[in-house]
Amino acid sequence: MVPLYPPKKRPAPSRYRKPSLSAAYPRPKPPPQRTLLYTIIAASVFVAILFFASPAVPVVQDLRLFHHTPIHKPPTQKNSTSGDAKWYSDWKWLHPFSYSITQDEDRSVLPPLLTRPPIYTFYDDLAEKDEKVKAAENKLLLLWRRAWWAQGFRPVILGRSEAMMNPLYEGIQMHKLQPQMEAEIVRWSAWGQMGTGILANWLALPMGPHDDHLLSHFRRGEYSKLTRYEGLGAGLYSGEMNAINAAISEALKSSDLEKSNSFLDVVKHETIHVDPKPDAVAFYSANTNAEHYKPVTTTLAENKADGLRDLAQLITSHLHLTFLNTFTDGFMVLTPHSENTHLLTEYALALADALRSCPASPVPSSCPPNDSGCSPCSSISPPPVKQAECYTNSSIIYTIGTIPHPLTLASLLAGKKDITTRHIRRETERDRWLAVVTEKILGKDLGGPSRIVNFKEIVASDWGVARGLWMTEDPPPEHKDLEYHFGFELARFNVTGSESDTLPLSKKEKKQVDRAYGIQKMLLANSIDLIKQKKAKDEKPGVKEMVEAWNLADTEAWRFVRAFGAREKVERTQWEEEERAFAGGEEGRPEGWEGWFDRR
Repeated sequence: MVPLYPPKKRPAPSRYRKPSLSAAYPRPKPPPQRTLLYTIIAASVFVAILFFASPAVPVVQDLRLFHHTPIHKPPTQKNSTSGDAKWYSDWKWLHPFSYSITQDEDRSVLPPLLTRPPIYTFYDDLAEKDEKVKAAENKLLLLWRRAWWAQGFRPVILGRSEAMMNPLYEGIQMHKLQPQMEAEIVRWSAWGQMGTGILANWLALPMGPHDDHLLSHFRRGEYSKLTRYEGLGAGLYSGEMNAINAAISEALKSSDLEKSNSFLDVVKHETIHVDPKPDAVAFYSANTNAEHYKPVTTTLAENKADGLRDLAQLITSHLHLTFLNTFTDGFMVLTPHSENTHLLTEYALALADALRSCPASPVPSSCPPNDSGCSPCSSISPPPVKQAECYTNSSIIYTIGTIPHPLTLASLLAGKKDITTRHIRRETERDRWLAVVTEKILGKDLGGPSRIVNFKEIVASDWGVARGLWMTEDPPPEHKDLEYHFGFELARFNVTGSESDTLPLSKKEKKQVDRAYGIQKMLLANSIDLIKQKKAKDEKPGVKEMVEAWNLADTEAWRFVRAFGAREKVERTQWEEEERAFAGGEEGRPEGWEGWFDRR
């Protein structure tokens, strides 16, 4: 009998079917083509990993699939220490923790130093002048150097000796030139000997924001054409060496050379390109002074030395005024945990008060020649000084911050000098300073490693350096360092001390304030001593190391700020030494030459 429903035949096992645990359907073997494909893919991935992770491939360093901690310390760089501060300049400076790169807990990774393009001026040091006049001119030369240094340039003062080294100088001596023409062509000869760069009169100074388009262009150090600038006459030029010397050769061949008074009259119009009048360069020429600053011109006519001193005071006031007009919302002094850390912000508050004060001027309420619409400084309503716990990212606020060592902060907040591991681990949060300072821009949820990267950009990026000053609790910056940082002479200021002298308090309240101030002073001195102590290699970690380990991001920030400030000073000091050897190492330099270097 034939069944009504015949049984279905079991299908043959598929080569793509999942193998079962039984032996009913054995695992099929993949075809040889697929085995070869898998092998090629695996080999490609392995080679890619080796390629991207290899330190020998500099092009793809930032694309590494895995981060490798170096086994050995990188070599110590030249001029990379100052006291206890040590640093290593590298493009990986935004890594959260420097130790992973330097293998040295005390060495911070800083951004590479930007090349400062040279800017030259000419001063005839061999000319016979009255000693008082020479001293006043040296003061103006110092102002010129300081202002251009603060804007990121390397100022160089040239003399007749540099002009004599130019092979074209012999051709100058063959002509009987007008005094004004002779001075101008010798100036060009000195510039041509030094090479590519900027040539400025020592009465042409930068007065504008750091990010001004012309100043930014100059800092790139690329000058494709020999250029002068409308409205500045012979006050400012830029160009490369071949074009400079070609212009001198052209001038020496001119038939009008001996009867002309201007270098521009003896070269073709197309030889020197003319750019529009710059917004950020002020030139105090004789015509400008006569038109806008008549009291100075009058004094110059009566007594040249006194007139030059008045001119120096006027320029200083305009440099300071330009700074105040750039940061129209005033100053922000960071005061995190302000109830217990008043002592940490004393210096910053005194500095902010000095910066907002109106400088003395022989022409009060005057504006720089490049900014006739400025807001004159007013002692009645000076820019405000605000105190805030959090950093505010604004281009019209100048920030001054003092970062304490984690041990200093822990001691001040606890109100005692004996800090224990139990207290730190059970009663304190990690990275308290950095968490408060960056809360406004980063919120409350991020951890220390994320915050420290942002903080490093605030301190050391190009825009950050121009909008803020950061320091540690000890020692504060020297007055000379501040003047080169801001680019103008700053009035001396004193730290106020206890608030009891400035607040309307009763005797009892005054006593309490003085007592709290005295305790803070004692705690600060004690923590500074502990921080400076050196631990022997075989010595067990102490309270300082324990606090640093608990606050890794705060410690990294403190070391970064300390190293960044120290490197800034070392860079300037080294430049001054090199310039002193260059400028004073030749015979015939007058004693006044040394006045161009601020030795205070």
